[in-house]
Amino acid sequence: DGKKEPSSCTCLKGPKLSEIGTIAWMITLCDALHNFIDGLAIGASCTLSLLQGLSTSIAILCEEFPHELGDFVILLNAGMSTRQALLFNFLSACSCYVGLAFGILVGNNFAPNIIFALAGGMFLYISLADMFPEMNDMLREKVTGRKTDFTFFMIQNAGMLTGFTAILLITLYAGEIELE
Repeated sequence: DGKKEPSSCTCLKGPKLSEIGTIAWMITLCDALHNFIDGLAIGASCTLSLLQGLSTSIAILCEEFPHELGDFVILLNAGMSTRQALLFNFLSACSCYVGLAFGILVGNNFAPNIIFALAGGMFLYISLADMFPEMNDMLREKVTGRKTDFTFFMIQNAGMLTGFTAILLITLYAGEIELE
């Protein structure tokens, strides 16, 4: 049957790469592009100020942690072994460093607002096209009940409200924050 692929690299041991679902490769490549744009935003932010670079990095870190965990699960469900999923998830995450270097170069010599518009558009697309429909689907599939509806609604929106509050506080008090 040949389910396992002989390889000298222990990271690639598992199913043959040709037997892994197409969704895994699509997720890996799209995530690499996503991480590249994250790096662009961080690099351009760092050229403006250390505080803006730090706040952008924290915002992206908060978004990336659950995103990468979700990607890992999708890669496993598409047929990758744990080692393969870790390797390809790591490789796609490394494109952030390429974006960071490019963002620093472009941010110094070019208007960083274009980079911020690109990154902002990507974040809006992810939230509007991916998160909200998924939240609505989960709400429709769960058991209904007046008390459980409210609890489910609060749990679903706690993360978004926390993120909104953090960004609002950083925006309101950015002029008063000093890094020494």
